[in-house]
Amino acid sequence: MQKLKDEVRNRIIEAAVNEFSRSGYEKASMRDICKAAGISVSNTYNYYRNKEELFESIVKPVYEMVKNMFRQSLMQSAQKLSSGGNTMAHIDDIVGKILQMDARQRQLLIILVEQSAGTRYEKSKEEMMVLFRMHLAEAVRQPGGAAQIKESSGYIINIIAENYMDGLLKILKDYRDPAWAEANMKMLLTYHLNGIKALTG
Repeated sequence: MQKLKDEVRNRIIEAAVNEFSRSGYEKASMRDICKAAGISVSNTYNYYRNKEELFESIVKPVYEMVKNMFRQSLMQSAQKLSSGGNTMAHIDDIVGKILQMDARQRQLLIILVEQSAGTRYEKSKEEMMVLFRMHLAEAVRQPGGAAQIKESSGYIINIIAENYMDGLLKILKDYRDPAWAEANMKMLLTYHLNGIKALTG
């Protein structure tokens, strides 16, 4: 019986991921999800009380994973730089963590940042941009110095952070293989770090 229940839940999740990916949260229909899963609407509500709960069960794990990944990478980068590390070590660190994501996690991250309007996660992209902005500041500071960005450059740095996130999502969408993704992610991050250096130098 438990195996049957798990199989039904997995069918609901698979159908929901496809529906949210295609239509976004606001336009997604529980009826369409149930139809694709081959399950009655009434039975689906035995597993999830509503569309919001279903969406959260799908995206929350990747949301927490990515936020923790950025925070841990930020702390590790600060430690490396304070002990004489370089910017390339920072690049390798964050790129390596992103490359550890599997195909489903990449798909869910895209849903999270692009298709979550109308949910508590609709600001997730902005939250990640704030963390990445902190990454940029940390990556370009001098060893022993403060991670600080000039106030006059703040507006442009926000644009740079947003452009980086858009570029990262594009790479994840067009993902071919790990080597291709790694090369393009490193080029993208190096480009943006050099831009930040020009503003903070």
